[in-house]
Amino acid sequence: MARKSRKNADLQRECNPHPLYNAAGYIRLSVTSDDSPPSVETQKMIIEEWVKHQEDVELKKFYIDVNKTGQTFERKAFKEMLGDVENGKINCVVVKDLSRLGRDLIGTGFYIENFFPTKKVRFVSVNDRFDTLNGISNISFEQGPLVRIPILNAFNEALAKDMRDKTQEALNFKMQKGMFVGPKAPFGYEKSSQDHFKLIPDLQAASTVRKIFDLAINGMGVTAIVRYLNENKIQTPMEYARSKGLSGNYNDGTGDWNSRSVKYILRNRAYIGILEQGDSKYVIENAHEPLVDKAIFERIQKQLNQKAYFTSSDNNGTENILKSKVICGDCGSKMQRKKGNKNGDWYFFTCHTTNRVGVDRCSGMYIREDELFKAIYHQLKVFLKTNAISLLQYRSEKEKRLQAVELCERNLDHAYDVLKGYYEQMVSKKISKEEYLSHRPAKDEVEQLMMEMTTELETFEKEHQKQLHLVAISEKATPLSALMDYIEKITINTGRKVEVYFSAIYSVVLEPLPLKHDNSH
Repeated sequence: MARKSRKNADLQRECNPHPLYNAAGYIRLSVTSDDSPPSVETQKMIIEEWVKHQEDVELKKFYIDVNKTGQTFERKAFKEMLGDVENGKINCVVVKDLSRLGRDLIGTGFYIENFFPTKKVRFVSVNDRFDTLNGISNISFEQGPLVRIPILNAFNEALAKDMRDKTQEALNFKMQKGMFVGPKAPFGYEKSSQDHFKLIPDLQAASTVRKIFDLAINGMGVTAIVRYLNENKIQTPMEYARSKGLSGNYNDGTGDWNSRSVKYILRNRAYIGILEQGDSKYVIENAHEPLVDKAIFERIQKQLNQKAYFTSSDNNGTENILKSKVICGDCGSKMQRKKGNKNGDWYFFTCHTTNRVGVDRCSGMYIREDELFKAIYHQLKVFLKTNAISLLQYRSEKEKRLQAVELCERNLDHAYDVLKGYYEQMVSKKISKEEYLSHRPAKDEVEQLMMEMTTELETFEKEHQKQLHLVAISEKATPLSALMDYIEKITINTGRKVEVYFSAIYSVVLEPLPLKHDNSH
């Protein structure tokens, strides 16, 4: 990796006594109104008012997260802002107060004391009178910060915990009383319009639930029930919810009934009037009207427990490292992993679409797991032979990139020298401040190129390590499970023909950008 120039840092401070900050206004609105969070408009107004009085700050964009807790940083707008920081678009972050950035002590401290300083990003909390312009400990405000940052973060974290505890306490009280507190009722029920915490039968959906139990008690197996429901075009719980006006972005899968959904209904004690909530901590009998007789329900549980000829490896056996990766080449459904027999130690993948919805939908692909593993190893070697670069190519390419970065650094040193000359002319009144500032874009352009070339070199290094990892797997020096991050999907076609779709190794262009030493600036 190229050396870091101390000269650059010194000259930048000298040449840019009043740098222009491209600011992000970050706004977060809490998931609850218990802490009386400031509205989006209020937060905007406070940030805009602060920026208005800063000659060297330009507000570029607001990043707004609505209904997001401060206890996690997995927020869409926050991540977008960090991406713009990484890309050099933002070098100043302004918030109304620290609680808007986050209420987690460790996470908030990381961004203020580590991430932002590392990225040379100025951080301002307006209401807390906190500004990192001259570092964390040397605050630029005359009055100083209202409180020490660690203390304030700790207070915010304690406040969030107190809110969670009070909310959970209220939920626990309702669950102890047999009140339903879930976001949506189980299929077959709906929330009463008179009492939102009470479940009542949904007549149409309840008839489907009763039909499933009738089929089971009369000897029909789960797979046969699934096929009956699909052949008779009976709405799935999700389809039924949509028909009742449910909106949102949901994953419907294939849109068909499957064994998991039928088993979930057959084992759900809500259908005999029992309400289980809080990870089964609160179990209340006779909480609502049952849809199924208790004796029938218990008989079905015994039947389900006796079905053990084919068992899922998720419950009994080795780990399924190919979970969700194996696809039927005929119908496109995910294939299930099954154990060979009750006492066997071998596994296979099969597509049950034929049994579920009929032979017209799929021919039902099948392959043994050991056959599949052999095919993966073989295709990995073929993939590496086609896509990987040799060690000689790697060394040559790395040397080119190092030279390009070093040339960028020399050009940047030169650009700072030139800008320093213009700065001295401005100080001695030979040129105006505007003329001096007109020469800064030339330096910025070289600086941006330097960042791009350095990032590209780092990416190239990471992807070479990925290649070495794949080689180790192909030679069985690393477990096959480590390969899953590099496999998009595996398709099983007629005749047990296996197609493995690998992720590309190199995403950067191998030829570096042509660079010349530029003395024109």
